[in-house]
Amino acid sequence: MPRRSPRLPPLLAEFDDEEREAVLAANRAFYKAFNERDADAMETLWAPTGTMICLHPGQAPLTERADIIASWRGILQHPQSPKVRFTDELVIGRPGLALVMCREILAEGQLMATNSFVRLGDGWHMVGHHSGQVPAVERTRPVPTAASATPPRDRRKLH
Repeated sequence: MPRRSPRLPPLLAEFDDEEREAVLAANRAFYKAFNERDADAMETLWAPTGTMICLHPGQAPLTERADIIASWRGILQHPQSPKVRFTDELVIGRPGLALVMCREILAEGQLMATNSFVRLGDGWHMVGHHSGQVPAVERTRPVPTAASATPPRDRRKLH
């Protein structure tokens, strides 16, 4: 009898562009609530129940919804709370579950964040936020001058 190849579960096939856009809208709502210091919007964005986790940079993980919401209220009410610009969104998802990885740009440095979302009856809700410091990525290339003695580094090489 001929051997059949193993059947792999579809990872992204059922996660269409409409769902991807809905997840990105939820991720953007998260950063909008953060930048507008809207604690109520932040609370609404987080799932009302279930397992969740929030890891703020340099802090212990929070796994209870009440603790997560209290931490966000504290951050959003703090007068020196930073503004966050985000970029480089990457979505990985399957029906009902999605991850958004993005770069958070603050005045003091850059972070990479993973934001986790679940689909509930009323849309996508956050169940996880984890951000940590990473080296800054410059988006502009310096213009070579006649005074520069070394040629520009070929960034295509791994070593």
